Amino acid sequence: MSIENAIIQLFTDRPEKIFGVQEIYGGLQTYYQLSDFQRELDPKHPQPRFHHEVRSILARLEKQGIIENLGRNKRRLKLV
Repeated sequence: MSIENAIIQLFTDRPEKIFGVQEIYGGLQTYYQLSDFQRELDPKHPQPRFHHEVRSILARLEKQGIIENLGRNKRRLKLV
């Protein structure tokens, strides 16, 4: 399973839940095994590399209409 599919699965398993980004970082690890490289701190930013990857995927999923951004640090599955 890809990291993107893991994020989608996280939202799909709890469709009514509003997730904070920190919850997404932790919750996706139920579905996706992070590599050592992804867990390393980025040399330019004091955060694990996968944090940027997750935020990028969230932005893409928002543009695709799969999830919705409800405001700062609040996202949920877009209910149809």
